[in-house]
Amino acid sequence: MIPDPAPLTVWLPSIRAGSGSDVFMQRLAEGLAAQGHSPCLQWFPHHYELTPWRLAGVAAPAGTDVVHCGSWQGFALHRPGLPLVITEHNFVGDPAFAPYRSLAQSLYHRCLVRSWVRRSYLAADAVVAVSAYTASTLRASTKAPPEVIHNWVDATRFAPLPTPPARGERPFRLLFVGNPSRWKGSDLLPGIAQALGPEFELLCLGGLRKGMAAPAVPNLRMLPPVAPADMPAVYHLADAVLVPARYEAFGYVALEAMACGLPVVGFDSTGTREVCRQGDTALLVPLEDVTAMVTQCRRLAADPELCQRLGHAGRQRALEAFSAERGVAAYVSLYRRVIAARQSR
Repeated sequence: MIPDPAPLTVWLPSIRAGSGSDVFMQRLAEGLAAQGHSPCLQWFPHHYELTPWRLAGVAAPAGTDVVHCGSWQGFALHRPGLPLVITEHNFVGDPAFAPYRSLAQSLYHRCLVRSWVRRSYLAADAVVAVSAYTASTLRASTKAPPEVIHNWVDATRFAPLPTPPARGERPFRLLFVGNPSRWKGSDLLPGIAQALGPEFELLCLGGLRKGMAAPAVPNLRMLPPVAPADMPAVYHLADAVLVPARYEAFGYVALEAMACGLPVVGFDSTGTREVCRQGDTALLVPLEDVTAMVTQCRRLAADPELCQRLGHAGRQRALEAFSAERGVAAYVSLYRRVIAARQSR
């Protein structure tokens, strides 16, 4: 009988950025532990994002087999003798991302971040992209073709209610989740809510980084911040999830909605279309076509059977294509490959 491979000790140094990368690292650590490995998740304050080179003096935990971190700080966390795996969550060099940044963000990315990222790619034993789309934007920047390992969701926590509450006479509830930014489409929310009118209620949760200012639109309601562990209860408030993102590397919110059995209405953009399936799990409209988005929201509100069909198909897709077991196993396999490659050298 061939013995099971030894459990791995994986160092996961991570800067708290208030973004999906935080969620990813927490889920990866939980998934590795569930599969019998020893993750060492080490958080650093947000200000290290501006000075990642300061991480060069941080010692790796004893017994570390592999280092796994993000691209902005990977160059500073490379340690002699230890394989380095980089996960790229959002490639700032992608020209399609450029129109949705502020001038300050553009200068920051061009003058600092792109240099850090290039150095991290050169230092890495493997670079992972969270979507096929992101991988396609990276190929000219990495030593070898990037691996594609999709992000995932814990479908036992993000799940439909056993008995969804009856809608009754209340408005049809849409949910938006995301940090306020043009690429997330948060600037479109007041206009969408106003166009939909009192038959709809648009609930907005400002993401992990900061809340959103409350505009003077009666049917647009801001939700207070919640801990990531409490997010399933927020999805359970909604009848459908609105994803007006103009640019997405992956589409966490769409996936979480699908896992909760909710239909998605959004723009047919980058990572969103890779997570969703148009007409099967979601109703996606052309970029910037707010009128079409409003029309699809009205279509859902008028057709409970369509809501149920899209929600059921989304749940099945989340289980089959984006399970935690599948994603974590793909990383463990990659860790073992880069460790073996180093040992052979």
